[in-house]
Amino acid sequence: MSQINVNTVNEYASANGVTVDGVLIKDGAIASTFITGLTSGLSSAQIFRLTTNTNNTTFLKLWEAPDNTPAQGSIGSVVSVDTSTGYFSFSATGKYLVTSSILMFYHGNSTISQQIIFSDDDFSSSTVFASKGFGAGYNSGAKAVDTSAILDIQNTTNDKFGIYSICNNTNSFCQGNTDQNMSMVSIIKLGET
Repeated sequence: MSQINVNTVNEYASANGVTVDGVLIKDGAIASTFITGLTSGLSSAQIFRLTTNTNNTTFLKLWEAPDNTPAQGSIGSVVSVDTSTGYFSFSATGKYLVTSSILMFYHGNSTISQQIIFSDDDFSSSTVFASKGFGAGYNSGAKAVDTSAILDIQNTTNDKFGIYSICNNTNSFCQGNTDQNMSMVSIIKLGET
């Protein structure tokens, strides 16, 4: 049996990383898709909350990252949102779990729903990845509607998503709040693409 003792192992080519027993270590992260007996912490977990009530059929646009008071924070900051369009974009590739929980107030025979819509061409075209809502026949009230999708972000320029709201009654709306996560989106990086 042989043993090598060194203090540092440097990459031969900076784009490649270092592979040990089939596990690729690159830029401080482990890029292998399955690692037995090794656990690494989350590299990214963020929450955005809707700040204003919205009762239009449109992308929900007015999102903010909650402040850190008293103890609400995030891990990393690889996701950002354009509040003029409602499109969420990524600064790092990977597979991400996106969960939206929207508090919807409805009135009588209104139809109200929300969708996670994904685009890989900067919204020249798009695909509905998940959708949930409710329709006519309910008494007025409120419901929390949750929807999830796993997105494979391969291009940080073009791969984006948005939360689309469908409201067909002016008395129905998605609840926003600047102090509480009433309607919110959470994005957690699960691993590399």
